[in-house]
Amino acid sequence: AVVSTQSTGIGKWFGLKHYTITTPAGPNKKLEDLIRRSKRPSKDQIEEAAKLADMEVREVEVWIRRKLREITPSKLTKFKETTWRFLFYSSNCAYGIYIMWPQDYLWNTMLCWVGFPTLTWAVRDNLYYYYMISGAYYVSLLVSQFHDTKRKDFWEMFLHHIVTLALIGGSWFGGNYRIGSIILVIHDVSDVFLEGAKMGIYLNFTMVSNIMFAGFTISWVLLRLMFLPYKVVTSSIFESTSVIGLWPANPLYCSFLITLQILHIYWFTFILKLLIKIATTGDDVEEDTRSEDEEIPSSSEEDKKGK
Repeated sequence: AVVSTQSTGIGKWFGLKHYTITTPAGPNKKLEDLIRRSKRPSKDQIEEAAKLADMEVREVEVWIRRKLREITPSKLTKFKETTWRFLFYSSNCAYGIYIMWPQDYLWNTMLCWVGFPTLTWAVRDNLYYYYMISGAYYVSLLVSQFHDTKRKDFWEMFLHHIVTLALIGGSWFGGNYRIGSIILVIHDVSDVFLEGAKMGIYLNFTMVSNIMFAGFTISWVLLRLMFLPYKVVTSSIFESTSVIGLWPANPLYCSFLITLQILHIYWFTFILKLLIKIATTGDDVEEDTRSEDEEIPSSSEEDKKGK
């Protein structure tokens, strides 16, 4: 509540506001089904919906614009959500680095498997809160995803949350949380920069968003595309086998790690597309290109198009 109140005040100070609903769209089951299928229906879909709803095409277009204003989060709402995530990732990342930095197994992943599982279970209390907080947060992401703004990579993100929770739960209860804690901390770093870049975009702080996006890209490449596969994944496949032999859950555990790595490569294609766009057009960093939202017209634009 405190974060929401403070971020709302900051957002309003910089001119962010909620959408003003002058004329509600009103209930229309046939058109609501259309919006559920696509927030950007094609001309043919609109014409077909107009026939089913016994309405003029222009009336359907106006209804869609009004409905989108009702269901699409405003920039102020997005800013509040982003501020909360930025604060969470920042504090959780700082806490994770504080815990992990002195650990010798962070720098020598072979040590993650020495004494497994007897000795690794003996020291698990050091990371108890870090694991519990991170696990609870990813559970909340999994649940809230079905209520948040739908994105193009909805199912990929859903898979990511499932895999992440499987890794968190499996590594904790399986006694190999040393390697699991490394996975957690290297993921939090990129998320801090991402949410910082979004905050800069919403507040029109171009330099901040550009710097944060640069940090996000660099950390993504170094930690998720290099450190994760070359240190964590290889350690789980090869170093673990050389130290403790082939333990029963290792194939499943490694399959989750490989799935996570594939998702990282997939999402990096979005980053590359944005980098190419910035390089070719000279534009600054924009909002998340995965969003299916469209620009919502102002009330005056809506009225003009409805005439």
